[in-house]
Amino acid sequence: MLSSLRIKNLALVEDLSLDFASGFTVLTGETGAGKSLLVDALALLVGARGDSDTVRRDSDRAAVEGIVEGNGATWLTFLNDHGFPEEHPVVLRREVNAAGRSRAWINGAACSLSDLKEAGRIWMRLTSQHDHQSLLGEDKHLALLDEVLGIDAKLDAEVSAVREAEGALKGRKRSEADRARRLEQLAEFISELQTLAPKPGEWVQLRAEREPLRHGVQLEAAFREAEENLRLALPQAEGASRAVARAAMVLPAAQAQLDRLRSLVLELDDLQALAQDQAIHFAERGADALDALETRLAAFEKQARRHRCEPEELPKSFDTLREEQRQLLGGEASISELEVALKHAAEAYRAKAEIVHQRRADALAKLESEVHKRLSQLGMKGARIQVRLSLAEDAGSPVLHQGLAVRVASAGFSDVALWIESNPGEGFRPLAKIASGGELSRLMLSLLGAGIALRKQDGAPSLTLVLDEVDAGIGGETALEVGTAIQALGVRHQVLAVTHLAQVASRADHHGLLRKATEGGRTRSELAWVVGDLKLRELARLLSGHPDRPEALEHARVLVAD
Repeated sequence: MLSSLRIKNLALVEDLSLDFASGFTVLTGETGAGKSLLVDALALLVGARGDSDTVRRDSDRAAVEGIVEGNGATWLTFLNDHGFPEEHPVVLRREVNAAGRSRAWINGAACSLSDLKEAGRIWMRLTSQHDHQSLLGEDKHLALLDEVLGIDAKLDAEVSAVREAEGALKGRKRSEADRARRLEQLAEFISELQTLAPKPGEWVQLRAEREPLRHGVQLEAAFREAEENLRLALPQAEGASRAVARAAMVLPAAQAQLDRLRSLVLELDDLQALAQDQAIHFAERGADALDALETRLAAFEKQARRHRCEPEELPKSFDTLREEQRQLLGGEASISELEVALKHAAEAYRAKAEIVHQRRADALAKLESEVHKRLSQLGMKGARIQVRLSLAEDAGSPVLHQGLAVRVASAGFSDVALWIESNPGEGFRPLAKIASGGELSRLMLSLLGAGIALRKQDGAPSLTLVLDEVDAGIGGETALEVGTAIQALGVRHQVLAVTHLAQVASRADHHGLLRKATEGGRTRSELAWVVGDLKLRELARLLSGHPDRPEALEHARVLVAD
């Protein structure tokens, strides 16, 4: 479970430290108060993409640090396998700087985002308010089923082996004359591209640099002028600051004005230095730099025309040509030998993918039964789902299973579709055709609960479940049932839920209220744990928008007492 979380300079959150307990914790607050920012912070700790837009204005970086306890044996294996310090509880840290670059650590040791994602599977499952919409796309159903059942196919190595064997066989099947001609052509192409040495992202960077350089003289003059004016303004601002400082000694109320003036002086000084740096930059990068940049852009465009691709795709084309050359030069293996190698690679993939496919098939009956039970508890009595598992066919695949050419993919050759019968006797239909938003929310919650129940039977450890408004689109009695269902999850797991529903919030063991506060002209998010009358007032606000109305407060008392 997550025992503590610290967030610094993430959007509205300036510096927030939180301690979490086991059970069901709910987070509420006005729209825009920062509830989803807490979810975003947790997402960063499990490897979600970082974005410079999330860094608080005037800060150079955002940081999130979490301390995770429990599942000691699993953590020890993970830390040992990846070479991280074997310390428990585990400390996870993520930073995103103002340029969008990201760094991460596990127990103080630098790690990759893939390490964070793998670690995240040990302790957290995050379901956002948009995830239930993934139920509408059948292409997402397989990934959802695996997430619910805790299945990780891990077929990357087998897929790679099949692809390599396919490429080797195709290359070898070329006629010798065609092979020699192609090798000569490849040598010419590769020599030209080696001279150019295109780097990923370089084309976009060059294009971005060209326009400012074209106006280098004007930009230098503009920044010189800006620097001079800022230099002249700085003494005036300093003088104003000293004057108000004298006033503040007599009039304490002037202190706020003095603080703003001091900030202004610092800002003017920083802006002057920045303008000076920019003027120097454009002065140093003159016509020669522009000519060199234009020459390289022209070379990119020439090679792109020759290889019939976009200029930014040249690095990828370079790698593809070198791989083709390697395969054509790859020894004197006969076609029959390469066919045998492909057959062996295809069979290795098929055998492992079949095991994964069977694991999915074996779990379906129990999963459907558990989901039906939960749907009934959530006000969808009589509703049933079918998880339709089939083989994903691919006519061009070298892998055959049960006489069919099947897909070669990291997730295996399974295909999954969710169908639902909302009311008895209506018949099953694809989920996307008949389910409402409220039904999707309840189905997602039922799938999550069912998967956890099944994995509990298999001895799966407890987790931290983060639910970001999975109760969207419901209300009334159904909302009470959803709240009770989430409360039940909190008996075994630590549940952190963001909600706008009093019916759900009333079932929580711990209630955090987020508010926006403005101080010194800046807005920040703050969190307070509410109990007793404060909790009743927040429930009344959720119910009616008015925390002090007697009828709303009475309704809140009834919800808490139920």
